[in-house]
Amino acid sequence: MFKDITKILILRPDGIGDLLNSTPAISLLRRSYPDAHITVLAQPLNAEILIGNPDVDEVLIYDRISRHKRLWERLKFFHRLRKTGYDLVVVMYTASWYNFLAYASGAKYRVGRYQKRFKSTLTHPCRQTYAKETVHEVERNLDLVRIICGNEIALPAQNAKSSDLVLNLSEEERQWAHDYTQKLGISEDDFFVCIHPGGSSFDKLWTEDGYARVADRLVERFGAKILMLHGPSESQLASDIQQRMTHDVLIYAPESLRQLAALIDRCKLFICNDSGPMHIAAALDVPTVAIFGPTDHVRWAPQNPNARIARRDLPCWPCSAHKCKNSFACTKLLPVETVWEKIEALLK
Repeated sequence: MFKDITKILILRPDGIGDLLNSTPAISLLRRSYPDAHITVLAQPLNAEILIGNPDVDEVLIYDRISRHKRLWERLKFFHRLRKTGYDLVVVMYTASWYNFLAYASGAKYRVGRYQKRFKSTLTHPCRQTYAKETVHEVERNLDLVRIICGNEIALPAQNAKSSDLVLNLSEEERQWAHDYTQKLGISEDDFFVCIHPGGSSFDKLWTEDGYARVADRLVERFGAKILMLHGPSESQLASDIQQRMTHDVLIYAPESLRQLAALIDRCKLFICNDSGPMHIAAALDVPTVAIFGPTDHVRWAPQNPNARIARRDLPCWPCSAHKCKNSFACTKLLPVETVWEKIEALLK
């Protein structure tokens, strides 16, 4: 176990799911260094995830798309990191730029995944090699932190597991979701279903027709009240699904990640693609049917026991490719019945 650690910086400026699947590792660091000041470097997209996280003392926003795009702003940011005097930097985002950022911080200990060209930027490069379909992302992040903590690892809190994702909603946020859904005419007794058909890339998106048919069937079989959620750039996607449906659904674009999480927390079933909202549902233990395409579901699937994965197994899977000679058949040709079977299995 590393000694004399008072200031820790964790670099995680990527996706919502990436950050959420790092929260168990952050919890492990907190248990190992209860008096340390833990800072997480995040990006505007995912920073709200850490609000209310008891393991994090400070969130540092690094906006490489806007605020820190210019060289002068980046240099000022580097100076701030170095001036803070971190003892330990953990690079959880595998990218050469952030290895350099760790080096620029001047921290005594710099831990991250091994990259041959930039191995000198880290004091403790981790040579993680995992076969596909074997190890979940949560465990990969925990393995990284175990380099630091060694065998001197405190147990998690009562009724918690070391792999539990951390996402805490306030009572005010839950009350907002309650009040908002009541205004929509959704009561506690209704079978309230949220659907989020969006995602970070085209290869992960199931078809509009597939979502429309599943939503119609939920209304017809279970009398479901459906709220379709979408991101700022996905309004047309939600509209296209609605136009393909026989029944009406409610559509809403949450104004923040916290609103999105509060609404997901309130529903009785969540249906989505492999996406950030899927990981939010997993953290909140919401019954979920997640649709996977080319991504390695063993690595990224929700570990929530109330989750089911709908996928089409193909010889070329997994690839995580954004180009496909088979036109993303794993996602686009996934049958409605496959998804429906997972829904029925979850509701039994």
